[in-house]
Amino acid sequence: MKKLFLLLIIASIIMTGCKSKEEKAQEAIKKEMFKTLYDFESYEPIETKVDSSYYSIYTDTTIIKRGYILSALLDEANQTLEKAQDATNTMEIWSDLSTSYGRRKFNKAKDEADKYLLEASVYSKLMTAESDTIKILSSKTKKSFNGWKVTHKFRCKTKGGNPTIGTYIYIFDKDMKNIIYQEDIEDEDLKRVKRLIKEAVEKEENNQDE
Repeated sequence: MKKLFLLLIIASIIMTGCKSKEEKAQEAIKKEMFKTLYDFESYEPIETKVDSSYYSIYTDTTIIKRGYILSALLDEANQTLEKAQDATNTMEIWSDLSTSYGRRKFNKAKDEADKYLLEASVYSKLMTAESDTIKILSSKTKKSFNGWKVTHKFRCKTKGGNPTIGTYIYIFDKDMKNIIYQEDIEDEDLKRVKRLIKEAVEKEENNQDE
């Protein structure tokens, strides 16, 4: 009986070790889906593809985080410039300074315009600093094998109960044990972040060529 039990354990270990990369990926992804999907019961895998993964600045979590900061600063800068423009428009409305009331309105709008322009200048400097950080981090990277890229397509239901199809990218470590990066390819915020990262890197490359 003991020998049989031992053989079963060995067989189980061997079978586990013989699992394909796709099977290992599907098991790990299913656990992730259980934690993140609103309606896990509706989850249905469609296709899972595994390919070699090479280091990329667009899947580097540190650079991606910097990209999100840069994106947030850009939003703040744009909103502040809009406020400055609104204040400038108000200044034009009260450009006739012949009355004390008009002068008060004009001066108030001017103070607001100056304040918002100063804030926008600060955001601009912070954006430059983040962009420079992205460039420095990118310059230190080397394209090398860093694990396995898994493209996973699936069906599920949204919070509203509507059926949808999603495609996620997962990067697994070299041993196919841990997920080191993941993304929803339809995530518009992430697409924007990657564009900003690309612009920061290409700007540096263009400066070096000049």
